[in-house]
Amino acid sequence: MFERFSRNARIAVVLAQEEARELNCGQIRPEHLLVGVLQSAGRDLSGLLADYDVTGEGIRRRLEPADAPDDSFESDAEALQSIGIDLRAIRDRVAQNFGPDAWDNALRMSGRRPRRRGHIPFTKSAKKVLELSLREALAHKDKTIDAEHVLLGILRGGDPFTVGLIAEHVDVEQLRAAIVSLLDDAA
Repeated sequence: MFERFSRNARIAVVLAQEEARELNCGQIRPEHLLVGVLQSAGRDLSGLLADYDVTGEGIRRRLEPADAPDDSFESDAEALQSIGIDLRAIRDRVAQNFGPDAWDNALRMSGRRPRRRGHIPFTKSAKKVLELSLREALAHKDKTIDAEHVLLGILRGGDPFTVGLIAEHVDVEQLRAAIVSLLDDAA
């Protein structure tokens, strides 16, 4: 299924894994996918979400860290490779373009510290979100799954905590209709 993900949707999944890691969670949950989508959204979706004051940083502040053990960068790279993302190549490209310490420096400057952890699995509800994002793309007759589809999957998935985070800012049905309209306009 991940081969159908657009660049923004793949980045959202990577960012969800990073979010789970940063919060010391042992699993990627729907709220991590939400933060990933909010951080990777294209201009149109970002603008729409900003109108409702739904931002990655705002949602992120509502999430609580948990405890999880440390593992290695290599395990992360292997896990991401399984969805078509070469983390080693990305890290090497960053080092090539910005210097050997750019990767870790960027993490430190963003308030995050570089962490070395293994593969983080998806919860059942996060897997459901990804499955529903595929269904949303198929329903809209789109060939790729984009960040908008993942967000629709989150809204449709019904995870009470994650949907509640969104509902603090906007009526969920109103947001869903706005995203569908955005997808229809892009077609």
